[in-house]
Amino acid sequence: MEPSPAPRVVVRGEITLRVPPSHATLSITATGRDRRQDRALAQLGEHQQRVTALLEEFSALVTRHSTAGVSVRPELAERNRVTGYVASVTTQARLDDVDRVGEVAVAAAGLEGCSLWGPSWRLDRDAPEYAQARTEAIGEALTRARGYAAAVGSTITGLVELRDVGTATAAPMAFAARGVRVRGAAAPAPELDLEPTQQEVHGAVEAVFTLSPPDLDALA
Repeated sequence: MEPSPAPRVVVRGEITLRVPPSHATLSITATGRDRRQDRALAQLGEHQQRVTALLEEFSALVTRHSTAGVSVRPELAERNRVTGYVASVTTQARLDDVDRVGEVAVAAAGLEGCSLWGPSWRLDRDAPEYAQARTEAIGEALTRARGYAAAVGSTITGLVELRDVGTATAAPMAFAARGVRVRGAAAPAPELDLEPTQQEVHGAVEAVFTLSPPDLDALA
């Protein structure tokens, strides 16, 4: 007669960590608008040069930047009559020093012919907090399994299966601002104190443990 299989317990362990972001992303859009397409493009080129100069000025803070999109479209009135053209280029800039994002945001918001969206706070995919969340989720599963085992007079004797069922971060928050044209004497640059949005890192595992034979008499 074959021995009875060892009893098992299936548990789920979950944990949520709140951690600072690894970096922030600002999106700067330069725009040109004119009745003629060539003039709209020329105006766009001038405004985009200001974005390039800004990135060079803050090169110590901007760790990476790239073109995210280009658009050239007609402006239409009644009966689809073309009244002008709008051309734009969007540049995304990454900053790893999240405590100084406000400096670049203020400068970008003040660029003539440009608009700003951001910051978008992110956690790097290889951030150690992901491994930490998984480890703590496993510990939570083990604690729960031991609780069930103790409730029936058993102890955990082995691990049969361990499955990762989800490690992710919550969506970040952002704000938007539009650049304004300053005439006459330049006003002092305002200070913008941005509070980095804490990232929620979720870890969840499912585990199957074997148990020693329960002491059912103790439950009677």
